[in-house]
Amino acid sequence: MPTILRAEGSSLAVIGLLGMLMLPWAFKFLWAPWLDRFYSARWGKRKSWIIPTQMIIVGMLMILLLVNPTENTSLLFFILFGLSLFAATQDIASGAYVIEQLSPDQHRWGNYAQVIGTTLGSACGGALILFCYGYLGWQASIICILVLAILFFVGLIASKERQQAPTVQRELPSLRNFWDRPNTRYLLYMCLIYRGCEGLVMGMQQPFLVDQHISVDTIGLVMGVGNLTLGLVAAGIAGLLLKPLGGWRMLILLGCLRSFAYLSLFGIALFHIQIPFLIFTVVIINMATRLMEMVTLYTIFMKQCSSHQAATDFSILVCGELIIYMIGMSLSGYLAQGLGYSGLFLLGSLLSFPSVILSTQILRKMPATPALQYQ
Repeated sequence: MPTILRAEGSSLAVIGLLGMLMLPWAFKFLWAPWLDRFYSARWGKRKSWIIPTQMIIVGMLMILLLVNPTENTSLLFFILFGLSLFAATQDIASGAYVIEQLSPDQHRWGNYAQVIGTTLGSACGGALILFCYGYLGWQASIICILVLAILFFVGLIASKERQQAPTVQRELPSLRNFWDRPNTRYLLYMCLIYRGCEGLVMGMQQPFLVDQHISVDTIGLVMGVGNLTLGLVAAGIAGLLLKPLGGWRMLILLGCLRSFAYLSLFGIALFHIQIPFLIFTVVIINMATRLMEMVTLYTIFMKQCSSHQAATDFSILVCGELIIYMIGMSLSGYLAQGLGYSGLFLLGSLLSFPSVILSTQILRKMPATPALQYQ
């Protein structure tokens, strides 16, 4: 959207507001308990929210089709914020759907499917839509998104949701119930520590490539293809390794890979190495590691989610790691300006090593429960 809006002549001030569209994704845990409390047993606990939100998304896309992005900027932002809000709400139900419809041993593959969806969504919502816009214009781009949304809606209607066995709920699903359980509270601490350093490096990774005099189209092509191929293969490998290695061992392995990538970026920046193949190899390893982390962390999260408030528990943990990541990205520009790229990447690596040790120690020392099968 920033690329399209700028091409349509929108002001930088309006484009800057697009960052606010991430707010529903960062704070969706606030209304997640509603999705655990209110639903239709006839429709299905999660389809009660997934289908209506998809209907609203389709409707808002139809309205967006009629909006001129340069003449109705306020309406445009309102619609985009609504799309983000309902998509984030749908994501709450989707995460809980994976937890409830799959056996604990299959959660890793459910999370791999979510990684595939995220990666393909980024590719379609980025490269494909920009391609349509470049050749066919604004309305054709929105039509492409609308057609995909309608196809997904038909698929959702046709899907079946297995009914959950009724459970006795002593308390209504709430944020407090999450906080009162030591395991979920410690798990939140663990993911904040583990992911705390990533936003610092990832926030400046693409600007660093630009300042290495690599063309923007080359960056987009290599990183896009790398994500869709090596990244997804790596995430699948994480799914295979997760059961035999266990969650905390996987996090140590991925933390070492991440730290190696950060140190490599530090060396490239410090010694002004300008070998595109070497640079992109390090960057793709870093991106693939993040996708593997998603499979691993989300699977660990699911093992601690309560059966009667799965949407609430999972959303809090996912939002926690997203918020700490966004904070790191927000600070990365200031740190890069003061320390330089080499200083920033060195700081990321120095924080990465102890964060891996501390977070995995927390995970290992968590009280044993039947739910945490990969500890």
